[in-house]
Amino acid sequence: MARQSTLLYLIWRIALAFNVLACFSSIAVANDLFTVSSVAVDSTEDDANAARRRALAEGQERALKLLLEKITLDSDHSRLPVIRQPEVGNFVQGFEIANERRSERRYLADLTVRFKPYAVRVLLRNANIPFTESVSEPIVVLPIFQRDGIDRLWEDPNPWRDAWRNFESKEGLIDLIVPIGELSDLAAIHVEQALDGNRDALRDFASSYGAEGALVAVAKLDSVSGSPTALNVTIQEYASLVSALRVERFIATDNQEVESLLSNAVSQMVDWLENDWKYENLLAFDEKHILIVKIPVGGLEHWLQVSAELAGLAVIRELTILSLAPTQVFAQLHYLGSTDRLVGFLRQRGIDLTFADGHWTLVTIKEIGVEKIISSDVEEIDIETSDEPSTNLVVDDLPAILPEEPTDSRSSVDKPEPLDDLLVE
Repeated sequence: MARQSTLLYLIWRIALAFNVLACFSSIAVANDLFTVSSVAVDSTEDDANAARRRALAEGQERALKLLLEKITLDSDHSRLPVIRQPEVGNFVQGFEIANERRSERRYLADLTVRFKPYAVRVLLRNANIPFTESVSEPIVVLPIFQRDGIDRLWEDPNPWRDAWRNFESKEGLIDLIVPIGELSDLAAIHVEQALDGNRDALRDFASSYGAEGALVAVAKLDSVSGSPTALNVTIQEYASLVSALRVERFIATDNQEVESLLSNAVSQMVDWLENDWKYENLLAFDEKHILIVKIPVGGLEHWLQVSAELAGLAVIRELTILSLAPTQVFAQLHYLGSTDRLVGFLRQRGIDLTFADGHWTLVTIKEIGVEKIISSDVEEIDIETSDEPSTNLVVDDLPAILPEEPTDSRSSVDKPEPLDDLLVE
């Protein structure tokens, strides 16, 4: 009996320690999301030191603007608060300088700026602007170019593939991988399989790149003498689910080159993908719930993998252990938004959450060692009415969303003071 108690205690201590580490791991992920890279600065002043100070200040302002645009909807960009120096310093956690060049009066460099996640969250919440903190799993892109009755995927020339590869490096929430067309790519999937939507072939090809899904992007170029060049584009994603087919038509402007038309089409299609992703993953801070979850475990490794996956999801704000036993764990799962939204959010990440016979069951498609199944006797609770104490390291609640005011958010920004006292990162 003493040995069993000792074993339970050791498992409890190890799992609790891992939960804390998982929280810090999720913070590291957040810090990556709140980092803006490759911000080019160029300033000229009376001397090099003054030029450097001005360039760094302007670069940090621009980086903050880029970050706010990255995690918010396009429709909200006109409402984003405009923060100038010295207030920008309240949001900057640190920065790095690369490719630094200077003369007597001019300074040039590339900046990487890391922002304080909690400070940015408070800024957007006080401005009543929804945002997301979710980055997609990798998606491999198959760009098929159609012209004069010929379908090109791996064959050269394929200017459509070139346009996607040139765009691949842009920072965003959609993680796109565009293969270069090596021999292994040619052997793995053919253009006919991609056009037919062969799910087995597309899934296997995506897996070979460590991606969760494949995006088939088809561009058909219509060039008729006397008429503007037209580009018909269709995109469809094949992952755990198949997305709806999106069809767009782009018309070239006067004297616009085909390469420019293709590049503009890629940019707009990625912008649409990004905005759709943001909309589906907006954090609903005004709707919070708790699930009391019974988690059967097949061993310590199983439990550590489950808790690590859950701790890394932005929609899940806290995972609190209530009790531990060798074969099961009781925990509180604190999450944002409705249950339906949670189900959809998890499904995007290859996790099925279903309700049957009075129980919630969560199954992860990725299996490590043993099948990871969470079968829960669930009670759904409004967080305001819960009396359960919190025992884990958690991110502090953000301010409640403010009622819409008829004032211009650009001129009246509630600056979160003092920010450093609020930070938990």
